[in-house]
Amino acid sequence: MSSSIRFSPAARAIAYGGTLALMATGTVVGMGTGAAQAKTTVASPEVRQVTIPAVSGSQQRVLSTDGLRSTGRVVAALPRQTTPKFSTLGVTWAPSALPAPQVEVRVRTGGSWSDWTLLEDESDGGPDGAEALKARPGTAPLWVGDSDGVAVRLVSRSTAAGAKSPSDLTVSLVDPKSLSTDATVSRQLSPDAVATTLPGLTAQPAVVSRARWGADERLRSYNGTDCARPRYTSTIKAAIVHHTAGANNYTAASSASQVRGIYAYHVKGQGWCDIGYNFLVDKFGTIFEGRFGGIKNPVHGAHATYWNTDTVGVSMMGNFETAQPTAVMRESVAKVIAWKLEGNYRSGTGKVTLAGKTINIIAGHGDVMATACPGINMRSRMGDLRAAVSAKIGSYNTPIYRRWQSLGGEAGWVGSPVVGEHVVGAGRNTRFTNADLYSDAAAATFWIKGSNRSMYRSLGETRHWLGWPTSDQQAGVLGSQVNKFSAGAIYYSSATGSQDVYRAFYNHYVKLGAETTRLGLPTASQRTGKIAGSKVQKFTKGGLYWTSALGAREVNGAIYETYIGLGAEGSRLKMPTRGDYAVSQGRATDFQGGRITWDSSTNRTTVTYN
Repeated sequence: MSSSIRFSPAARAIAYGGTLALMATGTVVGMGTGAAQAKTTVASPEVRQVTIPAVSGSQQRVLSTDGLRSTGRVVAALPRQTTPKFSTLGVTWAPSALPAPQVEVRVRTGGSWSDWTLLEDESDGGPDGAEALKARPGTAPLWVGDSDGVAVRLVSRSTAAGAKSPSDLTVSLVDPKSLSTDATVSRQLSPDAVATTLPGLTAQPAVVSRARWGADERLRSYNGTDCARPRYTSTIKAAIVHHTAGANNYTAASSASQVRGIYAYHVKGQGWCDIGYNFLVDKFGTIFEGRFGGIKNPVHGAHATYWNTDTVGVSMMGNFETAQPTAVMRESVAKVIAWKLEGNYRSGTGKVTLAGKTINIIAGHGDVMATACPGINMRSRMGDLRAAVSAKIGSYNTPIYRRWQSLGGEAGWVGSPVVGEHVVGAGRNTRFTNADLYSDAAAATFWIKGSNRSMYRSLGETRHWLGWPTSDQQAGVLGSQVNKFSAGAIYYSSATGSQDVYRAFYNHYVKLGAETTRLGLPTASQRTGKIAGSKVQKFTKGGLYWTSALGAREVNGAIYETYIGLGAEGSRLKMPTRGDYAVSQGRATDFQGGRITWDSSTNRTTVTYN
């Protein structure tokens, strides 16, 4: 009999491919995107913040009429100055009732100063809930390449004399540092992140994990311990499309650096818990894992305030007010959205009502908030994107979907998909609000809920010796709830909680009569015994003992109490060789070192040693 593989938290993290989220509801799968990822050097970005002085008595300025800028007064300005090296910048300010200013920057790169570049206002968006309390409104970050000088001007959108700007104006200059892996990061995908085919569903696209792009996970605690743990939404019902509003003339080798820069700016510049988007896609079609929490999970992002709930935020790296998104970028955006929507049994077309507003299931940021994002050149292609996603989604008519529908679908007791349908061993699994459904290689599909569900997850699901579910959860005797598996069962009662019995112990337990036996219900999982190579499992009225030579044997009732009092398998009696059997006026159990007999007339036991 093999030993138990009740995974420790660390072992479970490896099995799932990352650190596990510690959630009361236990609804998530592993945090990482790949199994046994090779170690990647972490980059620790450096963020320098420079105050932008207010300007009094400014002359009115008429800025270029390119459709992006407006007329107004310069209300704050930072003159040209030399700085330490940076490659990403953004401007933030204290929360204010004043309209957001128009922000322009110039940078010195390679010894030459650029023209003024308009930064996109990102103050109408971002986090919600407690995370928003520490957030600072500001612009989108801009990637500028290796630079060592900066100038900033802020223009009030009012032409009135005495126009004002918000206070505490700050430019954040981010040096995301360089990693040796940056040039090849798109070819260093985690094993589990490589596209996998699931019959009936679109393939999971290749994703560059946070570890691969060099995320410094310590940043997630920068704004308090509440930020260290990921937040999860209840399901995924829609996708919100963004652009980063950054530069368009970047190379593939700089993409990972850009993601690190955005991450550092969102956290240290804007006061968010993490990077705001769930996924980022560069113009070369590489998909990057965004906010921490696991790509399969419904991670609550910080990309569209009230519309962060029940959505996935996908941001295209570039400014699509001024450039066209590449075909390969649009294809990757369609792939990741199709994968997330289809796994949650959502279509790529149609409408959904979120935060009191009815929107397209695939919507642009500007459809839910007052922003130009994701840029005019992508807004005009949203219909094409919905069509491309719909073509990839298909019918999602899988065994789990059909079983879910038979149980009432989203309106039934099982509830909404929480972790979309995904590969588990040779089968598949979907985690719903109130139950998990598993479908094995033969398409046999069963559900498990409550405490039994939590235990099965903690054991490693189908990776545990229990194997695949072979029954729905059903009422047992003794007020219990039972789920059966290919090599065992999990039993629950209010007195014992959920406990697993598997392989040789389970076979013997069933042979004796399972819950109706004198053993009662299991009270703990099997463990290593005091004798080398032995296994022991406790029940409410006894125990099971196993060695490879003797097999499984039971000890129960008064005989068990006496055996335990003597030291059980660690005593002279050692292991049981013959389980409970009837004798004249009572019962007996034989051991390697003797026998214990129980007299029913006196309710006393007698120990006889060999």
